[in-house]
Amino acid sequence: MEEGDASDRRRKDGLGVVVLAVELAAAAGIVVWALLDIWGLAYPPAVGTVCPLVYPAPPGCGPHARFTPAFVSAIVLSVGYSAVTFLLLTVGRRSIVAAVWALCGLAILGALAVQFVTWGGVRG
Repeated sequence: MEEGDASDRRRKDGLGVVVLAVELAAAAGIVVWALLDIWGLAYPPAVGTVCPLVYPAPPGCGPHARFTPAFVSAIVLSVGYSAVTFLLLTVGRRSIVAAVWALCGLAILGALAVQFVTWGGVRG
């Protein structure tokens, strides 16, 4: 009876490690996607690929108007990724709901950061 319990525990621990690895990979993928999108917007590869040629220019289309929002967004995403990784390694191992909420929150943060850079930051 004890041998069966030990093998079940090992199988459950092995499955937990695989789930944790998938969650961490998903978090890294979300952040990499957002950072690539942010810096692709901040410094487009070719002239005229981001802003339309209209006068007056839409928000965020001034020269170097996107570098500061991109820098701030990259720092916020890095802090968010660190918090989600910590959460996944602690609470997320016991609660699937917490892990799903953390990954969804990180995805929303990434989408908001991309929009922040798209519009050139906060108008003031």
